[in-house]
Amino acid sequence: MLIARIVARGLLAAVAAFPMVAYAGPVNINFSSFSQPGSSWAFAGSSVTQQGFTVAGTDFYTWQASSPNLPGLNTANTSLFDFYAGTGDSITDAGNKAFTLNSIELAPLIAGGTGTFDVTFIGTFANNSTISQTFVVSDSKGLQLFDFSGFSNVVDVSFTQGSNGGYYGYQNTGYQFDDISLTPAGAGATPEPSSLLLLGTGLVGLVGMVRRKIGVRA
Repeated sequence: MLIARIVARGLLAAVAAFPMVAYAGPVNINFSSFSQPGSSWAFAGSSVTQQGFTVAGTDFYTWQASSPNLPGLNTANTSLFDFYAGTGDSITDAGNKAFTLNSIELAPLIAGGTGTFDVTFIGTFANNSTISQTFVVSDSKGLQLFDFSGFSNVVDVSFTQGSNGGYYGYQNTGYQFDDISLTPAGAGATPEPSSLLLLGTGLVGLVGMVRRKIGVRA
């Protein structure tokens, strides 16, 4: 019992002294659950909430599994797009918390193009200041990964579907998007891995020291 009490007191003191770091791993939002058979398109709703984040727009659609415009051969490549160009979309934390936008995959909406076009994302911070980043999407490729820089602790990210108006089939700057990587606001504190190793080593030493002291007294 004496050893247990001493070790418990030592453990509490050690944990209090070790550095703690905020940790919340990134999450990846994809739209594979919307995949369905067919060679046309399918309605996906006006907003999608997955893993604590909401992607909102007007009318989201996906290409069906046999559509030539689907940017891949498996359900993981199922992407969202807006039916009309010029539509504004947004990404927010469903709990209205700040978050970090890490990356997104973009593909041309209509396969078979040969040019490029720009897509601009605007992040808004809690103080209403903004940051923007523009990516160049190639019409001749499928899903293309783009990394964000400086989109940390934003509360909203907005982007616009296409730059020329009209029904999706008549505009050539529309895109579909998939695999959005985001990091939620810190969900607590955990010890650094190196600190945990040191803590375990220290406790082993503490137990040995207590046993030696008790043996000497005996």
